[in-house]
Formats: sequence, C-alpha cells, structure tokens
Amino acid sequence: MRSRRAADVAVSYTAGMHTKALLGFAAALLLGVSVIAAQQPAAPAQQVNTANPAWTTPAEAFTVVGPIHYVGTKDLAAYLITTPAGHILIDGAVPSMAGAIETSIAALGFKAQDIKILLTTQAHFDHVGTLAHFQNVSKASVRIMQGDDTLVADGGKSDYLLGGVAAAQFTPVKVDVVLKDGDAVSLGGITLTALKTAGHTPGCATYTMSVTDKGQTYAVVFPGSTTVNPGTRLAKNPSYPGIADDFRRTFDRLASLKPDIFLGAHASFFDLEGKRARMKAAGAAAFVDPDGYRRLHAQKREAFEAAIKAEAP
Repeated sequence: MRSRRAADVAVSYTAGMHTKALLGFAAALLLGVSVIAAQQPAAPAQQVNTANPAWTTPAEAFTVVGPIHYVGTKDLAAYLITTPAGHILIDGAVPSMAGAIETSIAALGFKAQDIKILLTTQAHFDHVGTLAHFQNVSKASVRIMQGDDTLVADGGKSDYLLGGVAAAQFTPVKVDVVLKDGDAVSLGGITLTALKTAGHTPGCATYTMSVTDKGQTYAVVFPGSTTVNPGTRLAKNPSYPGIADDFRRTFDRLASLKPDIFLGAHASFFDLEGKRARMKAAGAAAFVDPDGYRRLHAQKREAFEAAIKAEAP
C-alpha cells in the first residue's frame, strides 16, 4: 500500500460511537430517562448499568502503529503514545480498570510512572474513570478540552445527562491545562492537534497526528464520540444551550478529516479485534480504513437527524 500523506488530515476534527456500542449503551440506560431542566440529572442511579463485561474485560495490549499502543479493555479504548521524553495516555476506561491498564502498559515494556500527559476524548465515567489513578501514579499534566474541564474537576456531577447518577460519577481530578480548539499537545518529538468536537459532551475532543511506521506515513485520528445518548434533548428544552449546533459543527469537522487510521473511544466503533487479527498478514496497514471512518460518521449524522425529528411535535 502506498504511503499516505498526513497533511490530508485537514487538522479539523472527529468523533465516535458505533451502532453496536450505541445499542449497548441504550440498553445500559433503561427506557424511562426522565425529561428534566437543562443541565440537570436525567436519570436515577439505578438506571445505569456499569457492569458491561466488554468494558471490564482486559484486552491483550499491542502496538497499533509506530508509537501508538492499545492498552484498553475489550471495548473501552485507552491509547498509550510513547516517546523518549515520556508518554501520553488518551482515555482510561471505568475506575475499576486502573490496575488492568497499568498491567497492559507494563506488558509492553513501559511504566505508568513515565506518563507525562493525560488526555481524554470525553468526560464520561467510562473514559475518564482511571484519570485520578494515573494522575496520582505519574504526576502527569492533565489536559482537558474547554467545556469538559468542569466535568473532570467535579467528577461528572455537572454532566448534562448523567450528573445526578451516582454510578456514573468518578473521582474528581485537578485540570492542569484547559485546551482550546486547535491547541498542540507536544512531547518527545510527537505532536497531536486537539480539536473541539462538542455535543456528546460540551468539551468532547478529537486528536489528530501523523505517524511513520516502516517507511510509511499515516494520518491518524482519535475521534471523540458523536453518539446522541438516550435522554439527550437536542431541540426542545435542549440539554445545554446550542447542543444541536455543536453536533452539526462536529459532524462537518469530522467529514473534513481524511484519516488513514481512526482509533475510536470504543473498540467496537472500528472493529479493533478484526483489524488486529489481520495485522498478522498486513501489519499496521490492517488498520487503514478511510471508508469505515466515513461510514461510521455518516451513520452517526443520520442518527442525530433522526433524533431531532423525533422531538418534533
């Protein structure tokens, strides 16, 4: 396969939750998510199922491409980006998986203590649950996109959908750097561009970077989620002011990106297991999937528009 130009990633944006993951999350929230005032809790704690086995089953750690390694669970992604100056960790699953992620990092020959920067794509408990643990272990700089910094600092209590759900809260974390759209995150010769892709959370973030592996250069995107979770209000009494416009801007930005490889917040968004199996024959090229990226976000946009229509009188 010929080398792809990282410049094709018009540093702009990306997102994610795959149909299978959407159904799983919908099942996790029972049918009666109540209508509430904007930015108030939408469901009692007993309605959230945090026992999804794919969320809490460790996956064998492996190298995806270049310095990017998968250290998450069967479905909740966590990515370790390694450099000579220390490491970057993107996302971190539910709180109970801190030890498993640390074990995965060690299995690859690295140390959690060498993490220098902690990032997240979205401030929900299933992605930032271990953030406090890794901040404590590594003393790393916690860098959160503007809009999600408040959620991280209050342990999810101000979340527009799950703020009053005890099972969806997590240990509050001090935010060291509030990222703005387009900010660069650099360490040890590696630079990621942080893009604000709000909607799923007010500060949902996407990261883009260029990676060279065995002489080939790949444009890589870590998209934030664009799933409209059950109970979210987009048009009538919106969950937060401007949420529908945020989603639309996010879809447009994602569509403008041209990644070779996209690595979602849930493994089920991008067929991690299937691609990993194909690596035996194809190497990192098994993860090259621009068509899959376009299909995923086209499906997400359709689901968003359907949700808008469903709110119409």
